[in-house]
Amino acid sequence: MQLLLQHSIPFMQKIVANPVHTASFYRRRVLLLIFFISLLRLIIAFTVELGNDESYYWFFGQHLKWNYFDHPPMVALWVRIFTFNLSLQNFPGFIRLGSVIGCALSTWFMYKCVSELCSERAGWFAAILYNASFYAGITAGIFIMPDSPQMVFLTWSMWMIARISKDDTKTLNWILLGISAGLCVMSKVHGVFIWIGMGLFVLFYKRAWFKKPQLYLAVAISILISLPILFWNIQYNFITYTFDSSRIDVYGFAINLKSFATQFVQQIFINNPFNFLLIVLALFRWKKYQFKKLPALKIYNLIGLPLALLLLYISLYRSGTLPHWSGPAYVALLPLAAIRLSETDIKFHLPKIAIAAIAIHILFLILCTLFILYYPGDLEKMKPPYRGTNDLTIDIYGWKEAGKQFDSLYIDEVNKKIMPANAPVVCYKWWGAHQEYYFCRPLKIQMIGLDGMINLHEYLWMNALRKDKVDLSKAYCIVPSDEFYDAKKMYQNFYSHIELVKDISISRGGKPAVDFYIYRLSGWENNLPEIK
Repeated sequence: MQLLLQHSIPFMQKIVANPVHTASFYRRRVLLLIFFISLLRLIIAFTVELGNDESYYWFFGQHLKWNYFDHPPMVALWVRIFTFNLSLQNFPGFIRLGSVIGCALSTWFMYKCVSELCSERAGWFAAILYNASFYAGITAGIFIMPDSPQMVFLTWSMWMIARISKDDTKTLNWILLGISAGLCVMSKVHGVFIWIGMGLFVLFYKRAWFKKPQLYLAVAISILISLPILFWNIQYNFITYTFDSSRIDVYGFAINLKSFATQFVQQIFINNPFNFLLIVLALFRWKKYQFKKLPALKIYNLIGLPLALLLLYISLYRSGTLPHWSGPAYVALLPLAAIRLSETDIKFHLPKIAIAAIAIHILFLILCTLFILYYPGDLEKMKPPYRGTNDLTIDIYGWKEAGKQFDSLYIDEVNKKIMPANAPVVCYKWWGAHQEYYFCRPLKIQMIGLDGMINLHEYLWMNALRKDKVDLSKAYCIVPSDEFYDAKKMYQNFYSHIELVKDISISRGGKPAVDFYIYRLSGWENNLPEIK
């Protein structure tokens, strides 16, 4: 880590500041950028433990479906592909490998996209700004999230749009756009904004495309690819979207300035403040730089701006919008910022913003990793049983060691006939997948969900597949202190007797960081939640 930190900033300054303008020069530097930043991401991916969201998407990969309660299926397929059909799932780095490789591909697609529109130099700046984004480079570039494959297919779509805008007669480009946009939707439904942007562009600027059969072919391909999402939601009464709307708190028609300000600040931060500034500057200089000669940029604006503004509008009346939801919007706006940046003299201050953007990204990656691994104790110095509460780093620290201690307890109690050989671990919420990965997976223990659909999400479907593999007469539940709850109250409708059998304490930097409370449950009430 220290060596990477020492050499990363001078390296970036050197390759950004060189004013050579040959295509091969910029292409080599994009490949160097991809190699260098991917290596850093791989080190982090293999070093830091999985978070609860990531464990949940790993859980998706255990059973492939056409659609899941929370998201379309591409993230599950991503896990399967890059763990070589789960054969390497014991290593978090391989679970995240698709995100790192996906970020590398997205960088290349972004470079090709902007090079096609403007110049290799502008494409080079686009690659820098893409990797400077905390959303693109971390949320989608390291962690295994639905955003990881989404970014690959969004940037691929943007490249195809660039090619179509220069020559709309080539049917192959339209077909590839249909495929990439459809796969983007199958990664995350934000992908529909590709066609929203295209539709608005055709309606207001390019009505001649209404006469092109290639447009309808591309749309048809995307719809065909996305049909599994529709069929699944019809079968379950669109439960995913009912849930997503209910999870956002509504304040009627009262304006919620706090929620709006939170979403606005989050959009700036997660997409990198320097990137945000460059995008805003480029938008203000739109007409002066005659971007009307580049119709693809209009399409990108019509993809990105409606999504970003929609989230801000929703946040005026509702709380609960998440920062990374805006990520695709700002990725769509990056070509505009990159082209604006390439129009300036390289000796002036604007290229320094690109250096600052990528530098702050690299520093953030390294310092956060060191903080996660070595910060003494938990961030807020909470007392048991709430140790680690509000410390986001605890979500990705200590779980592997705690899992080993639980597995020793499980083996001991099974051998002593205290627990049946196929006793499950139970959870009441979807983030039980975190416990399943670190506590259950090594011994192939089954995780069973005990609550309703709103809390369990995909676990409610999984119960039907697992119920015949377990002996529910007795079970364990694991309560991490950073998400502490009263296990006796939570499971009283499912088990008549619940007792604490072990407290696992995990230290960091020589000080207690998080505790895991292990409960033994008995007296099964025989009311397993299932889909009705």
